Amino acid sequence: MSLSSFVFLATVLSSSFALPSDLNSRQTAAAPNPNAPLPGWTFVGCFTDAVPQQRTLQEHNIVNPGMTPALCTEFCGNFSTPLNFAGTEFTDECYCDFNIQGTAVKVNDTQCNFPCGGDSTIDCGGASLISVYQNSNTGVGPIPTNKAKVGNFVFSGCFKDVVGTSQRTLIQSIPIPGVTIERCTTACGASGFTMAGLEFGQECWCGNQFNPLAGNVTAALTDCSRACEADHTELCGAANRLSVYTVPPVVSSSSAAVPHSSSSTSVAPTVSASTVAISSISAAPTSTSVKTGTTVTATASTVVIPITSILSSPIPISSIVPKLP
Repeated sequence: MSLSSFVFLATVLSSSFALPSDLNSRQTAAAPNPNAPLPGWTFVGCFTDAVPQQRTLQEHNIVNPGMTPALCTEFCGNFSTPLNFAGTEFTDECYCDFNIQGTAVKVNDTQCNFPCGGDSTIDCGGASLISVYQNSNTGVGPIPTNKAKVGNFVFSGCFKDVVGTSQRTLIQSIPIPGVTIERCTTACGASGFTMAGLEFGQECWCGNQFNPLAGNVTAALTDCSRACEADHTELCGAANRLSVYTVPPVVSSSSAAVPHSSSSTSVAPTVSASTVAISSISAAPTSTSVKTGTTVTATASTVVIPITSILSSPIPISSIVPKLP
């Protein structure tokens, strides 16, 4: 056997009869980690978590010493209405929500560096830090939003509410089953109110103005980030935050400015043959045109009225002619 043939045979044999340890290493590298997030879930970043008042994800949570992203995403995606976001935190905690709350701040991903309780090769958030994954599987609803207009009500913004005091931003609470934007605005309107506020996903408040005792109630729009419990596609404020809708004031046509014009098409009272309209008298002569063509001219000392108009009018002359200074 030639030397080249011997080398070829040795190469073939070494590849065909690999050691079990080498084969196992290659298979492990090729296989996906079963503890990684389930298919359809994507890592979106590391976020702060204001424990415990303003959780970044608030709808559901579990604690499991063997926590992994696979376990957490399975939990959050297994409800009758799958949730949009899942997050692991502090090694063994899992949280779910339809929206990332506005109190959260995205930080560098390397800050979420606590090993998962069920797999130390994967990170599960940190102390007051949460590793967040988004669900893009079929059947998952849209991220909840505000509505620009509902009936006669229009969205006005997000405002603070002082819970636990008598100085609530909107003074009237209306208990209604299954709070949504539509139901709350309808209930407030039916009770004679022009303002409706939705809070904490499940509360409806009404009023005609903000309570003056509440002080400055302006809040960032992103603060109102909690989904309505009865409609997960809508936003219903948040903890101590109101999504406010108002009925705009009606602008009366009589309050609109009327341009001065001698044309008969301008907005002016209709004058019949038996009446005469007299404009207010000023220092300078003025002229007012009416639909009958009757012209009334007035100066500071004289008033000229066609005698035919006076004779045909049942109104006494004294009530028509103003007293001159």
